[in-house]
Parts: sequence; structure tokens; C-alpha cells
Amino acid sequence: MQKAIQRLFILLCAFVLLCASPVKSAAVADTIKVLPWDFSGGMPLKKEGFKKAGVYADDSILVAIQHGVFDLGMATQCEYWVATVKISHPSQLRTTAANGFHSEMLMKGTAMAKRVNAALAINGDYFCFTHHGYILRQGQLFLDDLRGDRDVLLIDEDGDFHIVRNPFTGQVHETINGKRVMNSFFFGPVLVDNGKLVRDMALREDMAAEERKQRMCIAQVGPLEYKCICCGPPARGNTGMTLQEFARLVYEVGIDDAQKKSKRAGEEIKSTMTAYNLDGGNSTMLIFDGEKINDVKNADTRDIADIIYFASAIE
Repeated sequence: MQKAIQRLFILLCAFVLLCASPVKSAAVADTIKVLPWDFSGGMPLKKEGFKKAGVYADDSILVAIQHGVFDLGMATQCEYWVATVKISHPSQLRTTAANGFHSEMLMKGTAMAKRVNAALAINGDYFCFTHHGYILRQGQLFLDDLRGDRDVLLIDEDGDFHIVRNPFTGQVHETINGKRVMNSFFFGPVLVDNGKLVRDMALREDMAAEERKQRMCIAQVGPLEYKCICCGPPARGNTGMTLQEFARLVYEVGIDDAQKKSKRAGEEIKSTMTAYNLDGGNSTMLIFDGEKINDVKNADTRDIADIIYFASAIE
């Protein structure tokens, strides 16, 4: 019964989100800016864009936050948060670091989000943690040192996600399917691949896969449509989640989203979600309008290396 209530809640929120989607006139389209592929920020947010709690909308971007409780069985449960984002141009999905991608400097994620005018931001992959990997940000390659031990997420110039499973150096390139790669992430593993729950995950000891932890992922669910999903920590009434439990949550969010779309179109339910695990634990941050909104009972905000963010493109 509780799962049914959770799904009904997500479907109702999705319906509200759909109804809130802006319709662009030709005049409005002229005011939408293509953001440069560099490390500059987005356009300042409009005060009138905050029409209701947990929602920001202008003619270039829509962000809506949902909150729920996931039943893990045996009288255990965990809070989770889902941010759904729709953008008008791929350049609105961006990344930045505390002090550039040649530096290991850390700073508050909220400070980085405010610096770049992020409508929504999440913690990234802690790019300097492993001292190897594939680090390409905003179209610039900083490191290519792959050892076959982690999945890599590539985001191309159209804003589409591509997963490369356990690559070695030389197996990942700056273009994919003829499209330029604009951002890559090196933490993983992939949780959901084209709508299918991944069971043969590329696991490492530092992922604490079997421990119940606070976790974060980023997912693509459609053209220029994304979800950022995180769960609560094993504290303050939550259990946290193992990596497989978190993957199940993410998968079910994707199925619910596909069900909503399929019912409107009268088609068979088919999720196309691709979801990728990011740095978690105390680094887990869902930042809306410059403020952390997940696990708000914990006032501490850990310093992190980088964020992924979505920006407005309205001048």
C-alpha cells in the first residue's frame, strides 16, 4: 500500500510539472541565450520564476523537486528526493570546480552554486579523488588515465548520456557517435542503462556498495530532460541505502516517469532512463536556489571539489 501511495504521489507531481511547463513564443525564443562552453555561469534567476515551493520556471528551464519515502521492507525506510529538470539547450547542463580542474581545492557546494547562478546543483564525482580517470569538462580534456575499474559517463553536445563500461586508456574519445563530448564523469557505476536495471555493476571498495549510505545520481529520461535523485543517510530516522537498493529506487522512479508518459500517449510503458552514480556519503547535496534541500536536519555542509548544475539561459 505504501509503495502505491508513493507512486501516486510521484505521478501527481509529474502531472503538475507537465502543466507548469512554459510555452515559448517566437518573441520569448529570441531572449533565450546559448550559454558558452566555458566555465562562466548561467544567467541570474528571475524572482518571479519561484512560483511555488520547490519549483523554478522561466522560458528556458523548469526545475521541480519531489520528496518521498522508499519502503525497503522489514519495517525499514529511507527518505529520497527527486529533482526533475527540463532545459531548452544542452549548454544549460554545466559543471564547475572549486578552483578549476587542475586544482584539488575544496569549497562549499552551496557557494559554488551561488557563484554560477545555478537553478539546481548537485555534488559531482570528486574528480581529484582517485588521481586517475577521464576528466573532460565544458569541452576541455584535463586527464585521460583509465584503468578498466570504473564506468564512465559521457554527455555529448546534444545533452545526451552515454555509458562506457570499465574502459582503459585509449578506449574513450572526445567524440561519440560523431558528437563532441562536453562533460564526462568518473565515479559510477551505471545504475540504470537505457531503462534496464544494471545488476553486474563495476564495484570498488571505496563505493561502500554493501553499506547503507547517503547516495546521489544523475539521470537522463528524455531529450533535454533529467532527474537528480538522492537518498537520506543512515541517521535522523533514515536507514540509508546500499548501492543495489539505491539502484532499485532510481529504476522505479524511471518506470513511474515512463508510465506517466506512456499513459498520455497510449503506448506501452518503456523507460529510457540512463542513471549514473556520483560521489555520495556526506558529499551528497541537492542544492536549489543556492541552498541544500536534502537532509536539512543536518546543518553541516561538507566542502566538495565540484558540482554539476543546471542554469537559466534567459537574459
